[in-house]
Amino acid sequence: MDYLFVESVDEALKAAQSPGVAFLAGGTNLVPDVLFGRKKPDLAVDISRLKELRFIEEHDGRIRIGSLATLTDLLESDVVRTHALPLHECAAEFAGPLVRNRATVGGNLLDASPAADLAPPLLALDGRAELVSLEGKRSLSLDEFFLDYRKTAIRTGELLTAVSVRSLEKEDCSGYCKLQLRRAMAISIVSVALFLRIRGGRCTDVGIGMGAAAPVPYRSVGAENCLRGEIIGKEEILNSANAAREDAKPIDDVRASGAYRRRMCGVLLRRLLQNALNTSTGNLSA
Repeated sequence: MDYLFVESVDEALKAAQSPGVAFLAGGTNLVPDVLFGRKKPDLAVDISRLKELRFIEEHDGRIRIGSLATLTDLLESDVVRTHALPLHECAAEFAGPLVRNRATVGGNLLDASPAADLAPPLLALDGRAELVSLEGKRSLSLDEFFLDYRKTAIRTGELLTAVSVRSLEKEDCSGYCKLQLRRAMAISIVSVALFLRIRGGRCTDVGIGMGAAAPVPYRSVGAENCLRGEIIGKEEILNSANAAREDAKPIDDVRASGAYRRRMCGVLLRRLLQNALNTSTGNLSA
C-alpha cells in the first residue's frame, strides 16, 4: 500500500480519482481493517491535517460539523452540548479518551457499521451529508447515505466534507441511550437516539435514530409516525415502542440474539420517551 500526505481538499480529490484509494484521517477504523486484511487499499490519502474540514459551527437553525472534527471536539463543544444533546451524550459513551482524540465524525460514518455510534443521533437530528468531488458539491440526507451493510452512497472520487444537523431549541426533548456489555470500549448491542418537538401540547416533529438493529443505521419511521401530530401520553409511548420493535431487523451475534435486540429497541425507546417527557413536563410516570 502506498501513502500520500495531502495539504488541500483539491489535492485529495485529484488523488482520489484512481481506484483503490482510501482516505486516512484518525485511522481508528482503517488501520485495524488493513492490519486484519478486511480492506486492502492501493493508496492511503492522508487528509488528517486539512484544518478546513475540522470545525463546528451553528448557522440558520443548523449545526455544521466538519468531517475531521473528532469525538473529543464534539464532547467539548458548547454548541453541541446545548443544541445537539444526543450527539454530546453519544460522544461521552464513545470508546475511551485516546480513541476519542483520534476518531473523526467522517470516519465513523464512512465505515458504515450498523453499530456506528454517531449514526443514530445524527439521523434523529435530521442529519445531512455534504459531499464534494471534482465535478462539484452535493448534499443528501443520512436516510439516503447508508445503503447496505458497510456500504454508503458516496461515489468514487467524492470526499465527505461535513455533516449538518438541526439545532435544538430550549423546549425540545431529546436523548440518547447505548446498550453495551461494559461501560467503555464496547460495540453497542442496540443504540437509540431521540428528538421530540412539542408545541401546544402536541408533537409537531420527531426523529428516532436506531443503531445495531438492522444492516444499516436507520430512522424508525413506524415509531415516529405513532408520535407525530399526537398529544403524547402512555398509550402513544407504548405504541411507538412497539413500532420500533417491529421496524427492527437485527441479527444474532456474539453480543446478543436478534430477539433480544428487537425487544430492547422498544424498551430503550420507551425509556427515552418517558425520561424526555418527564424532564420537559413532569406529567408522566416513569
